[in-house]
Amino acid sequence: MEKYNTFKQEENIIIHTRILDAPRELVWEVWTTPVHIKEWWGPDGFSLTTKSMTVEPGKIWNFIMHGMGRDWDNKIEYVEVKKPSLLSYKHTGERDEDYNFTVSILFEEVEGKTLLTMKSVFKSKAIIEELNRKVNAIEGGKQTLNRLVNYIKILVSNNL
Repeated sequence: MEKYNTFKQEENIIIHTRILDAPRELVWEVWTTPVHIKEWWGPDGFSLTTKSMTVEPGKIWNFIMHGMGRDWDNKIEYVEVKKPSLLSYKHTGERDEDYNFTVSILFEEVEGKTLLTMKSVFKSKAIIEELNRKVNAIEGGKQTLNRLVNYIKILVSNNL
């Protein structure tokens, strides 16, 4: 299953995959409900406050990430929502439009587990490099998905 836990960057696109030892419906719920997402979203040491979350096309998840000594306003506008297999959204923050990006997440069943494929598309490779220099964005993304994996393990072990 390690072959499914990958990271790659192709120019202005970052693709993360993770295999999660949980049913796809549970992974979907953990990704789309405030009570769960606050437990794992963000890099190590970050916490999360959701102001509002409506997971429907054209609707918004408005939240604040707390970390690195400050608060980071974020907004996600859902573009496509196909429960439990696909989420796509536009992500904006407090910076100008150059830093906005789009994300698509596939939730696929693989041998009783869930394969998560997260593809983030930025305006340019230079933007990714700048974000990486300033806020360690690539490592932060990896840490966020690692936190998701660990949270799923806790949920699954508590339900057994």
